[in-house]
Amino acid sequence: MAPGRGRISALNAVAATLLALTAVLVEAGTLSAEALPIRVILSHIPIMTTWGPPDANGVVMLVLEEGDVRADLVGLPPLSQNERYELWLLQSRSGETYSLGRFTVASDTPVIQVDFLLPEPVPDRGWDIVLVTVEPEPDPDPASPDPRRVLAGAFPGTPVELQLVPPVLPKTGGEATTRPAQWAGLAGANVLLLFGLQRLRRSRGIGRGR
Repeated sequence: MAPGRGRISALNAVAATLLALTAVLVEAGTLSAEALPIRVILSHIPIMTTWGPPDANGVVMLVLEEGDVRADLVGLPPLSQNERYELWLLQSRSGETYSLGRFTVASDTPVIQVDFLLPEPVPDRGWDIVLVTVEPEPDPDPASPDPRRVLAGAFPGTPVELQLVPPVLPKTGGEATTRPAQWAGLAGANVLLLFGLQRLRRSRGIGRGR
């Protein structure tokens, strides 16, 4: 092979490699730019919740950049005609709250499915907690959550996630139980609940076609 042709072939190979690498980087950038949902597991946490059945549970999926809110909740009882449940975001340090929407629960509903598409993105204020409260209707103070907190959950990876789990649980006729022993069961139950709810949603084809 002539020296000139060998040099051209090598340059072509380098150019092809650069083009392939550029395509990979562009695709990776596109994927990383897509908004990923935040998954928050909700429970009746004794140190934070004040109302409702202790076995209530659920999971919330949030895409804040798109104002997309989806939740599957279990164990919430129906309310009176002048009350509604409401989903909130909370910033634990500042106390700032942001309403995601209100919903009702019909009788004999095993899984309550909430699906909100907000008219605008949720502002980024460092939210680290999701709350479900019971609110009166009409509401004299719609900008603030009612003290009746039914469910709570922390954004994964935030400092408040550990703060919501007490280091020592109260005595119940025996020695005080440390956190890992009893809360491991709660975590396992929540994981199973999440898996089951996701399968239920997939089987029903719930979604907006996005």
